[in-house]
Amino acid sequence: MIRVLADSSQDAALIAEAVGRAAQVVNGPGPCIRGDAHVECVVLGCRSPVRPGRLQLVRAIEREVPWAPVILVTDPTPDIARWLGESGVSEIVWFEDVRTELRARIEALCRTAVLFGWAEEIQGSTLPPALRSALAHSLRAATDRPVRNVTELAAVLRCSPVTLSQAYRTSVTGDTTLGGFLGALVILKAHQLRAAGSSWKIVSQRLEFTRHTLHRKSKKWPGRTLKELARMPRQHLRAKLIVDHVQPLLNRSALARRGAAQRDP
Repeated sequence: MIRVLADSSQDAALIAEAVGRAAQVVNGPGPCIRGDAHVECVVLGCRSPVRPGRLQLVRAIEREVPWAPVILVTDPTPDIARWLGESGVSEIVWFEDVRTELRARIEALCRTAVLFGWAEEIQGSTLPPALRSALAHSLRAATDRPVRNVTELAAVLRCSPVTLSQAYRTSVTGDTTLGGFLGALVILKAHQLRAAGSSWKIVSQRLEFTRHTLHRKSKKWPGRTLKELARMPRQHLRAKLIVDHVQPLLNRSALARRGAAQRDP
């Protein structure tokens, strides 16, 4: 789902037409910042000069939907450059280029920015330092070649696989494991490659796993055969990853921060 908020209904319609069926037009800041695991990206349509309060809106989106990149659609004026880097906006697209460029920009961001965004969130969390580094590294690696297993991840960080696994178990409630988290990232990348047109043979070669191993991993998470996985919409798979693996990590960190704040005099 691509959430769209614009200054006018005409601009919202223009953006929604360019985005396609994945667009969900909202009518105000409240629905725009509402957390939803199915949200892949947020597009803000703001005519120049950008209305007061939009910078605060972008920051609110960062807090409530940290995995979703934000694209600002606006007019080319000299003061717009400050929005990149300072405001949390990932990309800027001019209104005149919406029909030709917006969809491609969204596709590119959804392939990488979401994982990098999660990595930043986890890196700044209250999880144990070694685990933070391990999880952030695995998320960034998953944009290209996912980490194969806990042993490989531990070797990169020069620490013990047992130490990492134990840190994960004590930091996350439920039955999920670090190996399961890494396996889910492998399946996410396999799904992306398959959706881009690669055969399962090519996907297997690229990820250095046999097709049988990928099938076994997919049956474990998200509980689909490879044939079923190929038919699964990207936003549904990503939403399941958020619910099953990402939110438990971030929720535990948020609870720890609130507990620390309550203990402070």
